[in-house]
Amino acid sequence: MDRLTPDGISWAPSRRIFLRRVAITAALTFVGLATVALVCSVYFGLPRAWGFWGAGVLALGFMIEDLLRWRILRSDLWQISQGQLIYDGPDGRSQISLSDIDSARVQWGTRVVITLTSGQRMLMRHLPYAAATAEQIETARGPRRP
Repeated sequence: MDRLTPDGISWAPSRRIFLRRVAITAALTFVGLATVALVCSVYFGLPRAWGFWGAGVLALGFMIEDLLRWRILRSDLWQISQGQLIYDGPDGRSQISLSDIDSARVQWGTRVVITLTSGQRMLMRHLPYAAATAEQIETARGPRRP
């Protein structure tokens, strides 16, 4: 099957998107932990200040752990070249033929889930233009097989 594949298409995670996710996760973690701490304070008759302090410390610890993951994620690079979807990351390089891709769809607005014909799924995270990325992969893949 002849298919024109535009070489040189590549994608990498965005620091801005990653930091936004970390901030949202830290805020939700703080709210959840503070709520549990307040309920425990009322139930056991403890001072309420310890709950906010403890929730803040735990949320900050989780946030720092997430921020340290950026050192690993920033080296991810996805590209289409010579009929292959190529992933370069900290663990090395992997290549998948575009004909092995069943679908590419957006998830949570910043991720693209690539489903292979074998049923396996791959995740491209923290993309600034996830919808455009999924569309480019679908276009490069060509028409669906019956």
